[in-house]
Parts: sequence; structure tokens; C-alpha cells
Amino acid sequence: MKKSLFAIAAVSALAGVAQAQSSVTVYGIIDMGLIGGTDRATQGGAVNTTAGVMKTTGLGVTSSGESSSRIGFKGSEDLGGGLSAIFTYETAVDPTATTLIATTRQAFVGVKKNGIGALTIGSQNTVIYDAVLASSPNGVNNMAGDLINIGMKGPQGQAGSSFGGSGSTYGLSTSSGFNTRVSNSVVFKSDTFSGFTGRLLVTGSNVNSTETNASGAAAGAGGQKNNSGYGAGLDYTWTKLNLTANFQQFTASSNANATSTAPVLYGVGTDLNTGSTISPGTNVRDTGIYLAANYDFGILKAFYQYVNRKGTSVSAPLYYTKYTANQVGVNSYVTPAVEVFALAAFGKFQPEGAFSATNTVYTPGTTNLSGFQIGSNYWLSKRTNLYAIYGQMEQSNQSFVAAGTNPYAYNTNNYGVGVRHTF
Repeated sequence: MKKSLFAIAAVSALAGVAQAQSSVTVYGIIDMGLIGGTDRATQGGAVNTTAGVMKTTGLGVTSSGESSSRIGFKGSEDLGGGLSAIFTYETAVDPTATTLIATTRQAFVGVKKNGIGALTIGSQNTVIYDAVLASSPNGVNNMAGDLINIGMKGPQGQAGSSFGGSGSTYGLSTSSGFNTRVSNSVVFKSDTFSGFTGRLLVTGSNVNSTETNASGAAAGAGGQKNNSGYGAGLDYTWTKLNLTANFQQFTASSNANATSTAPVLYGVGTDLNTGSTISPGTNVRDTGIYLAANYDFGILKAFYQYVNRKGTSVSAPLYYTKYTANQVGVNSYVTPAVEVFALAAFGKFQPEGAFSATNTVYTPGTTNLSGFQIGSNYWLSKRTNLYAIYGQMEQSNQSFVAAGTNPYAYNTNNYGVGVRHTF
């Protein structure tokens, strides 16, 4: 009898250990398609009479048209009492490359308490990016036309890159509207209470160095280097209505930054698939606001989105760049297997004015932006779909021209068909 009781106790103990083991899931997306587009730009005046409308076209097999290709690992361990340990490691991949090209998207670890929420630490999505992912009519694809989450796929290149500069000059560069991810961050996401869900983010990397040069080119290089930021988001769901409001601000400063140092936003593109990065900006206070609402009417879901982003020089507050956009869209399943979506947007981009050491007023430029996108998914299964997307966006009425390289007007279209598989 005693042996039987001992055996039962041993089995029970082993079962408890087994239940506490970690569970790990491998997941990802592979997205490939035939994608192309046409860029057109004109500088006007004398340049226009000699060069006319400058045009670049492209068409080829490209990855990540609808969703950024990626592979990730996530897991959890039951610690008992409703507490669990969680982790995620996710990297972007490029299926078209002959060698492995991988960029970290998210890498964090934390704990979760049922009835309270999750606290995580590492490289993570910003509060605005999490909100955009949950409130976009097109699933946050990477094609042109969406002015909230700007993208551009195809061999013709990023918007504006063929015409004497980067797309950021024209306000149509990838991820102009908001910074997507930050490193060195602590994030809290609450459970849902009476329809409300809250999200908080804090990031920081501060260094104090000793100044060793009293004069010369390196003078003043010592002191504090500050990379920090915070964000807050609030979501509300009531039956078929969803609302979200979000604010975030990131600062990168150093006493080595001169007044003339241009403010470089957090999130300047290095990730081949998403156009975002976890590295900080330069001499900037990067402030963003995102508001959105959607309502499910049954036959379709209607969306509204608003984004406002301003990058202000820490050492010269009147020296800034600004981006704003309003967007409306719809999404509908016309059959259980066929999904269609459409959106239209307008916005404004203000590049920083030319720096002048003789005055403290830096008049920014003004560029009007517009765009639209239509698309469809045909779901072969829950994990695999075919897609067709067309988008177009324009820049016009630019009032600020630097060094004669910025076009007076710019137009791009982007189209593609492809297949996406999730696992």
C-alpha cells in the first residue's frame, strides 16, 4: 500500500513538472509576388525644358508585397497562480536573396499575469505601430497608396530615390508617419477591462562621458548622450465599434550636436522588408499621435485613421520636419473566400527649412500628399492566399526646393500579384 501511494505521488510530481515545461512555437510568413510600378517626377522651370518628366519603371519578382516575410519563435512557461513567463524573437527575412539577410523585428522576454496584463523587456513595437496593425483596412501591406503606413515595393525602387535624393525628401518614404520599433524598451499591455485595453512603453539608453579635449574639433564632445522615450495607447471596443488613441515621443540628443545638425527621426529605414529600424535618431525630439476608429456594418467594415508626426531639433526647436495624414477605408468579404479592400488618403509633409546661422527662423516647406489603394485576397485556406493590389500616391505643390534636386511634382504607382503563406 505504501509503495502504491509513493508511486502515485511520484507520478503526480512528474505530471506537475511536465505541465510547467515551456511551450515554444515557430511561426512566420513567406510572401512572394510579381510586383512593379512607375515613378514620374518633374522639377519644372529650366530643368523641365531639358529633361521633361523623369520616369522610372520596373517589374519583377519581389518578396513582401502584402506582408513582410519573417520567421519567429515565441513561447511561454506556466509559473503557477495565473503567472507565466513569455518570450518572442522575430526576424525579417528576404526570400529573394542568395545569402541570408535577416534583421531583428522584435526580441523580448517578460511575464504575464492573468487578469492584469503582460510586462516585457527588449526590442519591441511602439504603441502606435501596435495600434496601426489592429486598425488598418488593408492589413498594413507594403504597397504604395497607404499614407498612414507608407510602403513601396518593386525593382523601380523607393519613391523618389531615382530623382536626386531619398523618398523622405518628398514625404513619401517608407514609415514616414510613425516609428515602428524601439530597442531597450519596457512595455506593459493590460488585459481588457470593461472594453478598455491600455499600453505603456518606456525606452532609455543614457551615457555620460568625460570631456577630454579643451579645444579643437573634438571640443565639447563629452557630457550626456540621451536616447529615451515613452508612449501610451488606449483602445476601446463596444460591440462592433473599435477606437484607439495613441501618443509617443522619443528623444536623441548630445552636447556634440550643433544647432545646424538636422533632426533625424527615429526609424530611418534599414530593414529591407519594413523600412524601420530599432536604432535611435539624431538631435531630435520625435513626437507622434495616432487616432483611429472602425465599425463593422456586417457586409463591410469602415475605417478612419489619422497620424501626426513632428521631428524637432533638440538644439534648435524652430528647426523641424512634420508629417500629417488622414485616411478612410473599407474592408469586406464578398464571399467566405474573397476579401476586398480600398482606401483613400490625403496629407501634408513639411521638410525642415534650410539652416541659416544669421537668424533663428527656419521656414519649413509644404508639400501636399494624396494616395489611394485597392486590393483583393483570395483565401485558398486559413494560411494561404493569393493577392492582387494596386496603389498610387502623389506629391504636389512643393513650396521648398533645396539645391535644385527636389521635384516640383511627383507621382508613383505600384501594382502586384502574389501568394502569401503563414505558418
